[in-house]
Amino acid sequence: MDELLQRLEKRIRELVDQHDRLKQANMQLHHGKSLLAQEKNSLLAKQQKAISQIETLVSRLKAIEKLS
Repeated sequence: MDELLQRLEKRIRELVDQHDRLKQANMQLHHGKSLLAQEKNSLLAKQQKAISQIETLVSRLKAIEKLS
């Protein structure tokens, strides 16, 4: 009976340890996901700014072309 209890206690400790490791890994994944979402938003803003600048340049070039 003592051996069974010891095995159960050991298994419970192993499961608690595994739970702690998985919880930590999950937190790290959520943090990484948050960082990636921030980076994506930043890149999208930069892309939109670049598109706007290119559109402005194209408009200016067309205006210059009409004057020529």
